[in-house]
Amino acid sequence: MKEKKKVGIIAAGISGLLACKYVLSRGHDAIVFESQSTVGGVWTKTVWTTKLQTFKSFYQFSDFPWPSFVTDDFPNARQVLDYIQSYARHFSLIQHIKFNSMVRSIDYRARA
Repeated sequence: MKEKKKVGIIAAGISGLLACKYVLSRGHDAIVFESQSTVGGVWTKTVWTTKLQTFKSFYQFSDFPWPSFVTDDFPNARQVLDYIQSYARHFSLIQHIKFNSMVRSIDYRARA
């Protein structure tokens, strides 16, 4: 039986959420440190009128399609953020996120 590891992930944007989901799927413990009070990364600070520059079908999680009510090929920033937050809720990733937690430094210590 392999050893269960604790994995720290910095930020709860798209990459951080994917990393969290992957770590959990491998049977390890994940903790995501997010400096903001919500998930979404850069999409939390984007002007709402901003739209995706690629088709939404190319900008989606492989295991979580866009909801049917998002009919635009190029969703706006609010729709993208809602989609990302729905993903985090759907896969119960929120419980692994420590919000309002800024990482100021990291240190690697090799096992003896």
